[in-house]
Amino acid sequence: MPSASHFEFDDSQWPLLIIRIPRTPTADEMEEYLARRLEYMKRHEHHVILYDTRELRLASNAMNQRQVEWLRKHDELILETLLGAVVIITSPLNRLTASAIMHFKKPTTPYSIASSMPDAVRWAADCLQQAGYFTEAHRIRQHFASSASGQSGA
Repeated sequence: MPSASHFEFDDSQWPLLIIRIPRTPTADEMEEYLARRLEYMKRHEHHVILYDTRELRLASNAMNQRQVEWLRKHDELILETLLGAVVIITSPLNRLTASAIMHFKKPTTPYSIASSMPDAVRWAADCLQQAGYFTEAHRIRQHFASSASGQSGA
């Protein structure tokens, strides 16, 4: 699972890209993340992103503005490659921040905000299936179903 700073990129279930953000990034870490994210888009392959922000603390306004700028700059490549994005958000403040970012940069692809990993995976798999990635959607559902049953001791 390669990472950019503390951002964890998990592409083991490609075309599902899971990005875990375990804490609020520094400005340098944010730049490393954006560069890494751009590398994935430059593959010119369709994919869905699942952001896991359950442990994220509130980001600064400067970081939010930087993200909005980056989204605007790469809008064409996002449209070409990103089938959808789902964000796991459990914090009310982070939910508010996500709403603010979407206010300043309207999403150009389908998106969802989920409160749990199972809900996020379900949405991501549905998004892939709707785009014609039936085999991949099935594989992802199976992978996460077996992961969940393994964690519960079943």
